[in-house]
Amino acid sequence: MKILFLARHFAYLRNFESVIVECASRGHDVHLAVEREETLGGRGMVERIAARFPNVTIGRYPLRHRRREDGELLRNLRLGTDYLRFLDARYDRTPHLRTRATERAPETIVTLSRLPLIRRKPVRAAFAAVLRWLERGAPPPAAVDAYLREQAPDLLLLTPLIDLGSPQADLFARAYGMGLRTCLCVGSWDHLSSKSLLRAVPDLVLVWNKAQRQEAMEMHGVPASRITVTGAQAYDHWFGWQPSRSREAFCRRVGLPPDRPYILYVCSSLFYGTASEPVFVEKWIRHIRESDDPLLNRAGILIRPHPTRVPEWEHVDLSVFGDVVFWGAHPVDEHSKADYFESMHYASAVVGLNTSAFLEAGVLGKSVFTVLLPRYSKNNQEGTIHFHYLLNIKGGLLHAARSFDEHVEQLRERLAQPDAPDPRSLRFTEAFIRPLGLDVPATPVFVDALERAAKKPVRRRRGVGVLDFLARLAWRPAASLLDLQAERDVPKAPPPSASGGQPTAPRRLKVSSLAPKVRKARDADRQFAGTDTQQARETRALVERLASTDAPILIGPWVSEAGFELMYWIPFLRWACAHGRIDPQRVTVVSRGGSAPWYRPFAAHYEDAFSFVTPDEFRVRVAEDAARRGGRLKHLDMSAFDREIIAKVKDKRGLLACELLHPSVMYRLFEPFWMQRVPITLVDIFSEFALLPEAPDEAAIRRGLPERYVVAKFYANGALPDTPENRAFVSATLERLTEAGDVVLLNTGIRFDDHDDYPKESRGRLHTLEHVMRPDNNLAVQTAVIRGAEAYVGTYGGFSYVAPLCGTSAVTFYSHPEGFRFDHLEVAKRVFAGLHGGSFTEVDLRGLGALHRALADGAPANVQG
Repeated sequence: MKILFLARHFAYLRNFESVIVECASRGHDVHLAVEREETLGGRGMVERIAARFPNVTIGRYPLRHRRREDGELLRNLRLGTDYLRFLDARYDRTPHLRTRATERAPETIVTLSRLPLIRRKPVRAAFAAVLRWLERGAPPPAAVDAYLREQAPDLLLLTPLIDLGSPQADLFARAYGMGLRTCLCVGSWDHLSSKSLLRAVPDLVLVWNKAQRQEAMEMHGVPASRITVTGAQAYDHWFGWQPSRSREAFCRRVGLPPDRPYILYVCSSLFYGTASEPVFVEKWIRHIRESDDPLLNRAGILIRPHPTRVPEWEHVDLSVFGDVVFWGAHPVDEHSKADYFESMHYASAVVGLNTSAFLEAGVLGKSVFTVLLPRYSKNNQEGTIHFHYLLNIKGGLLHAARSFDEHVEQLRERLAQPDAPDPRSLRFTEAFIRPLGLDVPATPVFVDALERAAKKPVRRRRGVGVLDFLARLAWRPAASLLDLQAERDVPKAPPPSASGGQPTAPRRLKVSSLAPKVRKARDADRQFAGTDTQQARETRALVERLASTDAPILIGPWVSEAGFELMYWIPFLRWACAHGRIDPQRVTVVSRGGSAPWYRPFAAHYEDAFSFVTPDEFRVRVAEDAARRGGRLKHLDMSAFDREIIAKVKDKRGLLACELLHPSVMYRLFEPFWMQRVPITLVDIFSEFALLPEAPDEAAIRRGLPERYVVAKFYANGALPDTPENRAFVSATLERLTEAGDVVLLNTGIRFDDHDDYPKESRGRLHTLEHVMRPDNNLAVQTAVIRGAEAYVGTYGGFSYVAPLCGTSAVTFYSHPEGFRFDHLEVAKRVFAGLHGGSFTEVDLRGLGALHRALADGAPANVQG
C-alpha cells in the first residue's frame, strides 16, 4: 500500500521512526511530507531512513494555498473554536492552557464568550458548532486537492493535527471530503488533552493506552470502534537496549567522577513566560550541595538540556558547584541515542519538572523524582492534565515532593539503596507505555492496525451539502461581522485572576502605531503589544546585569549579513548600551570586514574576525554553521566557530573574565516579529535607530577619487539572480552612468559572503577600489566612499542600506521578488524616512518598461517632498 505521512516538521517523526522503518520493511511505499523545516535533527533522521529504503521518499506539502484574507479568517475561526474548548470546567485548574488559548483567539470571540448566556455549556457548544460550520464555508484550497490527487495514498497519516489553529486541518478536511482513509497518529502523551479539538473523526485513531483512549472518546468524540490502543511505539527501542561503554568510560566522557553516584536532571520545555528552569536548577543544586549526607552532597550532577531550550542556559555558570556537567544532544541518531541511554542507565536517580524523558526513565526502571513548587507546578506540572497521569496511574511514576527539603530526603534514601529497578516505574510502564504487556512491542501492533485500515472500503466522497452551501454564502458577511482579521498572536489578556474571573482584553493597536519611532525612544519597561514575552524580560534583565558590573563586555561575534547588522543588530546594541548606561570603554565589538565605524560611539574597541581567520576559512565555517541550522544564517545559538573567535579575542586582549552579549540574544528577542506573531513595536522598543557616524579617516579614504561620482555595486543574489537579462541590464546601466559622469565600482573581488560580484569591464570613467580594500577593512572603505557619493546605484540587498544611513540616496534593483522578504524592506524604508538621511528607492525590473514610458518626456532631477 501507499502511505502518505504528513507532519508539521520532520522532528515530529522521531516518535514514529520505528513505524516508518517497519512499514518500509513490509514493502509499503511511504512518502513523508512536512509543512516546514526544523533544526532538531529530524531531517537527518528521515534522510537516513530514505537512504536505507528506496520505497521511502520525503517532501513538502502545500501550505500557502489560499488568499491571505481567507487563510487569516479560517485560522482565526479555528483558534476561536479551540479557545472555547478551554472554557470547559476540566481546564479550571490549568490556568496557562486557558490563557494561551485566550491570547491566540480572536478578540471578538473572546468578548462574546464572556456573555452570561454563552458561559453556559450547552450554549457554548452551540457557539462552537456555529464556528465549525463557518469553517466549512472557506473557499476550497485547490492546491491541497491537487496534491492529494497526485499522491493518491491508500492511507493518510497525520501528526500532530491538533496544534492550535493547525494548518494541517485543511489537509485532513479535504482528505476526509475526498473519501480518503485517514489516521491520526497521536504524537505524544499530552496532545489529546492540551491542544485543539478534532474537527472530524478520522477513520483510525492510534493511541498509547487506556488514558488516551478515554481522552479521545470523552474530549474529541471519537467512537471506540475507531480507536486502537497500540502502546507507545516511540519507546520500543529502549526495551532491550544495552550500553556500549562501561560506567567508568561514560563518566570520563562527560566529565563526572566515576567513583561516585550521579543524578541526572532532565530539562523540560516549560511554557514561555511562566518560570525559569535555570533558576530552579541552581536552587536545586544548592540544596543538594548543602545536604549533610556526604554521599548526596558529593554526588555528580548531569544536566541534560531540552533540545529546544538550550539558549536559556547560555549565561548560566554552574561550575561554581563542582562536579556539575551540562551535556547531551537531541537523540535522533544511533550515537546520540546511545549517549542518552547511558546517561539514564548509569544514573542513580532521574529528576526533572515535566518532560517525556520521565517516561523513558520509567522504561529503564529508574527512580524518577520531581518537586512541586507553586511557581512551577501551577502552570507546568499540576496545571496540565497529562502531568496527573505521572502522579496517579498505577500509583504514579513520580516520587513527588512539595519542598526542596522533602525532595533532598527522598534522594538521600534512594542513593543509600543499591541500584535496582523501581517498582513504581515498572507498574507505570506496563500501564502507560506497554498496556498490551511488557513483552509486546507497540510498533508491530501499530503497523498491523494501519494495514487493517487500508483494507477497509473507501468512504464515499462527500459532496457539497446544503449546510456547506449556506456556509459559503455566510463566509464573507461573517468576516465583516466578527472582524476576525485581528493580530493573531498579540497578547489580549493577562492571566485569569485569583478569583477565577475571565481576564479583560485590552483594545487592539492601530496599524499606524506599529511603525518604528526613530525620533522618540519608547520605554522598554512599559508593556506594549508583543513585548511582554519571556525573552523580552530576559533581555532587559541581561542588559541590567551587564550594567551592574564593571567587567569588560564582548559583543558579538557578528558573522552574518550586513542588512541584519545595520537594521537590527546595531540598533539593538544602541538601545542596550543606552538603556544600561554602559561606558563605551567597557565594550569591545567583534564583527568582520572593518565595520568598526558602524559601532561608534557606543563601542570604544573593535576586533575583526579576519584578523584571526582567512576569508575562505570564514566562508567555510559560516556555511557549516548554516548547514547545521538547516540552512539559516541567523545566530539563534552560539556556534563552535563563534566560541573560537571569542576565545581568540579574549586571549589577544588578555580578558580573563568578561561579560558576553551574543547576537543570539537579539535574534531570539526579535524572532516573534520576523515570524509575524507580534507587531513591530517589539523592534521599536528594543532598538535605537540613527545615521552611521562618519569616521575620522573617511576623507583620507576618498582622496584620489573624482570630486563628483556615483557609487555602483551590482552583485547576484536572491533578489537579482545571475541571468543573461540581468547581466545585460547591469551593463547598460553602467554604460548610461558613465556617459553622465564618474562611477566608482564597489565590487570587492573578495569572496566572504553569499554574493557573487558581476565581472567588471574597463571603461574610462569607471573607478575601482580593489587596490585599497582588504578583507579586514572593506566595509569601512565602502562606507567612506558611499558617504562621499552623489548617489548609490546597485542590487537590492542588505548592504544597500549603508547608503541612506550615510545620507546618500540610493536606487536599487531586483527582478525576483520571491528572493527576499518585503517585511524587512518595509522596516528599512520606515526607518530611513524617519532619519531624514538619504532616500531609498527599490525598482522591480519587471516593470522597467512601464517606468521608461512614464518618464519618456523627462522628469525633474529631484523632487522636493
